[in-house]
Amino acid sequence: MVAWVVLALGQGGKKSEVYLAELAGQGLKGRAVVLVGSQGGLEVFVYLEGLRPGSGAYANHIHFNRGGNATCKEQNGDQILGLTSLVADANGRAVAYTRLPAASLPRGSTYVNVHANTPTPVGGTLACGDLQATEVRY
Repeated sequence: MVAWVVLALGQGGKKSEVYLAELAGQGLKGRAVVLVGSQGGLEVFVYLEGLRPGSGAYANHIHFNRGGNATCKEQNGDQILGLTSLVADANGRAVAYTRLPAASLPRGSTYVNVHANTPTPVGGTLACGDLQATEVRY
C-alpha cells in the first residue's frame, strides 16, 4: 500500500494534504490513507489484515457529522462518504482504492469505519480509526 501512496503523491508534481488512520478492532489491524488533491477530490487507500480468509466483502466509509466532532470512540459519525468494499483474500488481507473526484474531506474530525458483513452487508463496526493530518516526506 505504501508504494501506491507514494506513486499517487508523486503524480503531476502537485502537493496533496495527507490524512492517516490506524485501523484496529476485534483482532484486526490496518491503515487508511486519504489524499486531498490540490485541485480537490479525494483518493483513499485502505488496508486491513486479520479477516477470516475468503470471507467476502466488507463495507467501509469515512464517517463525519455536522458538529465536526466525529470519533471512533463515540461512533457519532451519522453521515458517510462511501468507499470501495474491502474483499478478504485467502490470507485474510484486503486492500481497496477509492477515487472521489468531486468530494472533499468534511471539516472537523472524521474516522474510517470498517463494518462486519454478517448478518447484513453493513453490520456493526469491525475496525475503526480516527483520521489525523500527517506529514509525508517523499
